[in-house]
Amino acid sequence: MSKILSVHLGDDLKNRWVQFCRQSDLTPSAGIRQVIVKLTSAAAGGMKPVSGQLPEPDHARVRIELRLSTSELSAIKATAELEGVSPNQWIINLIRACLTHQPQFGMVELRALGESNSRLLAIGRNLNQIARQANLDRRVPDRLTKEHIDALHQVIASHTKEVTMVMRANLDRWVLK
Repeated sequence: MSKILSVHLGDDLKNRWVQFCRQSDLTPSAGIRQVIVKLTSAAAGGMKPVSGQLPEPDHARVRIELRLSTSELSAIKATAELEGVSPNQWIINLIRACLTHQPQFGMVELRALGESNSRLLAIGRNLNQIARQANLDRRVPDRLTKEHIDALHQVIASHTKEVTMVMRANLDRWVLK
């Protein structure tokens, strides 16, 4: 069986692919290989994202050396500064996002998520108070029932738990399996 794959792309698609590969500093063949490896790895299960049950954080650290061009390092520093993280953390976030298929946030996003959770939890507490009052005062319209409020409270609690897990997965480094 031949190890060569021939694909008819047509002029337009071929030109766009060659242009893309030039911009990515790849040969068209290397680009196709990367696409095939990525697609077949994903189809075979690939790297599983961090599960809902987070293990204990992995505190062991191993040093690795990267050799970047001056322009790459400059771009990383500028991007990291915009995201409110160190260049080292930005690189770690990039690697973790690729390995786990989970979003990695900068400090700005983490603060916004934390604030969102705080506000949702406050709304949930207010809903509980409304539900208690509705149970005591039968003059509350029938449209507003304890079940409706409890359902809303459950949605908020579920959401805040999920956001908290995403934030925790982002802040700590976990053992990747």
